[in-house]
Amino acid sequence: MIKIKFTVRLRFFAQTLSILFIYLFFIDCSFAQTTESIFETARDYTVQIRTAVDTPFIGDKKASSLGAGFMVDVKRGWILTNAHVVARSPSQVMVAVDGHPFREATKLYVDPYLDVAIIKVPELDSSNLENAQLECGEIPPVGLAVGAFGHPWGLSYTGTRGIVSGVTSKFGAQMLQTDAAINGGNSGGPLISLKNGKIVGINTARISDKSDQNTNFAVPMKHTCQILSLLQKGQDPSPPDLSTIFVTGLNDSQRLAVAKTYLNTDTMALQPGDIILGVSDAAEEIHNEGQLIHVLRGRLAEVGLEILRTQHRMKLTGQLQPLTRITERRGIYMSGLLIGPTHFRDNRELNMGNHALMIHHVAKGSIGSSVEIKKWDFLVSLNSKKAVRLEEMYQHLLAAELENKRVTLVLKRWSTTKDRIYDYIERSVSIKDLRPIGSLPTERVALH
Repeated sequence: MIKIKFTVRLRFFAQTLSILFIYLFFIDCSFAQTTESIFETARDYTVQIRTAVDTPFIGDKKASSLGAGFMVDVKRGWILTNAHVVARSPSQVMVAVDGHPFREATKLYVDPYLDVAIIKVPELDSSNLENAQLECGEIPPVGLAVGAFGHPWGLSYTGTRGIVSGVTSKFGAQMLQTDAAINGGNSGGPLISLKNGKIVGINTARISDKSDQNTNFAVPMKHTCQILSLLQKGQDPSPPDLSTIFVTGLNDSQRLAVAKTYLNTDTMALQPGDIILGVSDAAEEIHNEGQLIHVLRGRLAEVGLEILRTQHRMKLTGQLQPLTRITERRGIYMSGLLIGPTHFRDNRELNMGNHALMIHHVAKGSIGSSVEIKKWDFLVSLNSKKAVRLEEMYQHLLAAELENKRVTLVLKRWSTTKDRIYDYIERSVSIKDLRPIGSLPTERVALH
């Protein structure tokens, strides 16, 4: 009797396993078909982007590159991508839809905080194009199955899959971490939820260490949607010029405790030691800088900050200025040197005022390179005159070029010695190929 019961139980167990296997098999097949259709749909909104940079500001290189983007407003011809894909420097940007030739694009908006840009292509071949579906709600949970789509190593319209591995602020702005493979050419492409086909992030970067086991990052779509929404409404989506440094704790943990602020008291009267708890009239919780900047976009004219000061909760009111738009960056190119403003929050620590000028690029084989001027050198003076404003400096260089005179630059750079922070160097330079980058007055004047 016992033996019969045992045999019956074995048969029941075997049948159950068989049913379970068939059930799991069909689930897996269904998931595979869903993933295939999601990637197939991605071809209808993903584009190729080619960018050429000739005169790079710091952060860019003189090079040509390939990246990705995706349609977010077909009627307007708007495409979302990374800032580094289209460059934060003057560049030529070309866009191609699957199966069509490249067309020239213009930069509509390049964000100075997030690695996000929106470009515009008029008269796109839009018959097969559709807007990508964006996940603008919450940050996706760890474990969500995702797919990265783009053109890695020039392999067009390629998909990889993985999961959302985490959310981190280790490198500044809040980022999604994923093990979906992201390589050169994926940047700017969509990170897609394989659960519902919506885009949860913009593929942005990867850890380049040889020992890395596929650690990649994407800009969260939640933060990007705010930029897009404001632009579509005709509002300025620029992030605030916080001019404030926050304390960073062990393991790169961050709370919004003010270490030092350079804001004028009539702008926002923050003090070292203040802890920012939230933004008035904003329901979202704020635990890090990325969340704070996200909430402040579009409301810089009237800002209310809830803070904790010496254990007392209080409210500060004021206004914040937007960061300078990347598309409005200015500089001076001369003798192979690109000279432009710095954009550090703590510029004043350089003891050069709010308009410190810096060498952003030195062309190989140029006059500037021959006299050993280097990228990251800070400009102290031009012909014994303090270098403060680009406009004044450009007028002086125009006059020197008109009279065929050399100019003397005094620069300071990080010292390699142990007893000081800076070394000061002097260089005499002849002027060649002088031109403005961005809008500068170009009338020639004589030296006096």
